[in-house]
Amino acid sequence: MRLGFIGTGTITRAVVTGLIHVGAPFEHICLSPRNADVGIALAALDPRISVCGTNQQVLDASDVVCLAVVPTIAPEVLGALQFEARHHVVSFIAGVSLAALQRMVGAVDAIVRAVPLPAVAAGMGSTAICPPDEITRRLFAWLGTPVEVSDERKFDALSAVTATMASFYAVLDAQAEWLVQQGIDHDSARAYLGGYCRGLAHETSESGASFSALVAASMTPGGINEQLHNELSVKGTYSHYREALDHVLRRVEGR
Repeated sequence: MRLGFIGTGTITRAVVTGLIHVGAPFEHICLSPRNADVGIALAALDPRISVCGTNQQVLDASDVVCLAVVPTIAPEVLGALQFEARHHVVSFIAGVSLAALQRMVGAVDAIVRAVPLPAVAAGMGSTAICPPDEITRRLFAWLGTPVEVSDERKFDALSAVTATMASFYAVLDAQAEWLVQQGIDHDSARAYLGGYCRGLAHETSESGASFSALVAASMTPGGINEQLHNELSVKGTYSHYREALDHVLRRVEGR
């Protein structure tokens, strides 16, 4: 596989780092000259990685082209490039539809949207893909769990869920602050909660049980898990979470 990346930011760094981390097979990776410091650092990881002088040189040397530029400059950057029929285009550009991408890149072998997250750098996490595509699925299977959907409405919903990262960490921060108030030093609180979350995440990926089943299995009648869950439910915490996701989805869809 000859991979090229137009845009060398956080997600490109995570994907390329992950491919090296898991020992994924590829012929070479070509990086655009944007963010030279990131490109140079990635090129130092493996002799098969290089930084090209121009974005067009990335295209000319690649078969699978990953687009990782910000949406506001996508028309300008992509409009200046000459894509070929052989190019398999995988877009990480948020909010830019398949139809809009088609207008920007022209007639190519395939156009796919994907949402890789930072955890791919460690070969973990999940990546949403639309539409289903063998090459993109194989690429992200090396980096975690690819989840394919057939239409962009579903893809937008998966994209909206990624808005929960900050709130996930905010809940952990609230727990850590509470533990500090109980006299536990912050480093110990962070270490404890980090390990606690890893254990819970392992259970979700290894057990195969539904989330509702895991909720039920975590509660004993009259126990502390049941107490906290019931209090949050009564206060409408979970229903408000769903409402907030509805608002995010409307934004993702441009409504």
